[in-house]
Amino acid sequence: MYRPAPGLPGRHWYQRLFSKRARRAASRDFLFDHLPKGGVVIEVGVFDGDFSERILAMNEPRELHLVDPWFTKDDGTLYDGPTQDFKDAKAASDALQAQYVQVTTRFAREIASGRVVLHRTLSHDAAPLFPDAHFDWMYVDASHFYDDVKRDLAAFFPKLKPGGYIAGDDYDRRGIWDHGVTRAVDEFRVTGVADTIKLRNHQFLLRKKAI
Repeated sequence: MYRPAPGLPGRHWYQRLFSKRARRAASRDFLFDHLPKGGVVIEVGVFDGDFSERILAMNEPRELHLVDPWFTKDDGTLYDGPTQDFKDAKAASDALQAQYVQVTTRFAREIASGRVVLHRTLSHDAAPLFPDAHFDWMYVDASHFYDDVKRDLAAFFPKLKPGGYIAGDDYDRRGIWDHGVTRAVDEFRVTGVADTIKLRNHQFLLRKKAI
């Protein structure tokens, strides 16, 4: 069972699971009705770890890999969109560094035990780190631009075991990406390599066909 690292600042972990801040993460909880427990899991695009915490608490994977760059492009912009929420490039970089520190603190115990493994890198650079047919399920929530989503699906799908699940966020949501997730996922679905299990709450859930 998941327990947070001792000395973690803020409210107790179970209060965070049901906090207002976690409400959007909670909209994904129906996915856990389909996803196998106790497996090897990867979350691509972690942000501040709210959904990661729900994965640990509700799905109880034996190993959880967390992938996120937590850094800006060389020009100071973000990989997944503009930086207008920050006053300058340094503020954006500092915010991402703070997120990284928050995640390492939040999961310090699990990182120390090897149950959680952080990969501070771009999504497409992380995929080659793993052998094919390695993961029981994966959640892909990195850059939402069409070309990036298409590349992530192509890169990570082979890393999924036959019969494994791939899910992700912001399906059927236009955003600044002009439905990038929806277009890439729909193109992927028509290839026939996976069955569509759920399209709900702006989430997609596909199951890789067994060989």
